[in-house]
Amino acid sequence: MMRTRNILLAVCMMLSAAASSFGQTERGGRSTIVLGEEIQPKDTTRKSRFKNHLIAPKGEWQCGINVMYADFSSDNSEYMMLLQGVDANASMLRLAPQAAYTFKNNHAVGVKFQYTNFSGMVDTATADLLGNFSMTLEDINASSRAWGASIFQRTYWGLDKRGRVGLFWDYILGYTRKTTRFFAGDSSSAYTMTQKAHLGFAPGLVYFPMNNVSIQASICLADLSYNYVQAYEGGEVTGTRHAWKAQASINVLDLNFGLTIHF
Repeated sequence: MMRTRNILLAVCMMLSAAASSFGQTERGGRSTIVLGEEIQPKDTTRKSRFKNHLIAPKGEWQCGINVMYADFSSDNSEYMMLLQGVDANASMLRLAPQAAYTFKNNHAVGVKFQYTNFSGMVDTATADLLGNFSMTLEDINASSRAWGASIFQRTYWGLDKRGRVGLFWDYILGYTRKTTRFFAGDSSSAYTMTQKAHLGFAPGLVYFPMNNVSIQASICLADLSYNYVQAYEGGEVTGTRHAWKAQASINVLDLNFGLTIHF
């Protein structure tokens, strides 16, 4: 756990140093463009209540990373209310470097790579549901690692005349490969391999604290995916499953925070 936090802290420090360096340098591409200028719609006969301001000019390159870290403990989790004598903890780390090119004012296309690591354990816990059902768990371990890649098309909507604040939404087409282990007691050779192809929609908020640096927060609200799951034990396949899945929900674990350099 401590090693993961140290790595995450080092990544954030390097990104902050790079952001400060780029932020102090005026880039010709952005300095010669009037950010915040109103973008006229194609259909000029219709009036819109919300004006779209320039926030990502055509010809701009973007390079950044999204980070998500969560630490769960039975000491402070509201989800453990039905459990007694709980000793459990879990953590999740997600890193997603990305690069994009603005092919049109306020419209960009890019590629993203993502790594996710999850680990958790329950030393002991007793579930008691109003005296009608009870179950005891001991020495349960779970771990998961996932690698993925995706392409996305991003549309910005500038909210202010200075070109500092805006909304955006991403249409995402991606592939993820995940390995999951779940066992009680000693380590087991059994695991599952999940391959997922998905199409998603993720809106977000962007803010430019510097001329060449932006920070973002986004969350995936809808996802359509095809999943192919294989179960392994002793190096051999013991079962397979194919499934389509569609969902539209708000999950706090899908929340991402990012830092991007524009040049």
